[in-house]
Amino acid sequence: MEATATQAWKHCFDHVAPKLLLYACQLCPSRADAEDVVQMAFVRWWKRFPEGNEEHIPLLYAAVRTIALDQRRSDTRRSRREAVSEVALPMGDAPVFDTTPEQKETALIVQEALQTLPEEQREVVTLKLWGGLTFAEIAATMGESINTVSGRYRYALQALQKRLAPRREDLVMHPDPSPVTNVVPFYPAKEA
Repeated sequence: MEATATQAWKHCFDHVAPKLLLYACQLCPSRADAEDVVQMAFVRWWKRFPEGNEEHIPLLYAAVRTIALDQRRSDTRRSRREAVSEVALPMGDAPVFDTTPEQKETALIVQEALQTLPEEQREVVTLKLWGGLTFAEIAATMGESINTVSGRYRYALQALQKRLAPRREDLVMHPDPSPVTNVVPFYPAKEA
């Protein structure tokens, strides 16, 4: 029985952790901070749901969000204290997408476009496209209404479409036998 629970946890971690890490990278200043947040969220989740039931995964996203926001508040307070003492820490700027060499340029273009979105829209896009959550699960994670979440998603996709339209040639991938799963879908702008 214990081996089955361990296998269930391993499968769940392998399936969900990369998505959680991408989400956490949108909320944290560095990849290392995002990894810490995901680890803390899994520990909290495991303590609360030791059976590893996958239907509670949206709560795992909520835990990542809560921990990341708490960490951001703590970092802001620390930065204020350090500013007074003239101590500065470097902010991380490592890329958040794990890519193959062929996808690296596309990932950088998408990452730059994502960073131009307001934080709330970026968070919804990340949860929807890379986290695979439904609007109801995103609304529960963020403590917002479904209408608010779906509106943010719609506005974010429109903004990304505008932002990425001039770079369309850079985004169009040449036929490749491996599927691309971490690229924002591109919809051509309607002409007036």
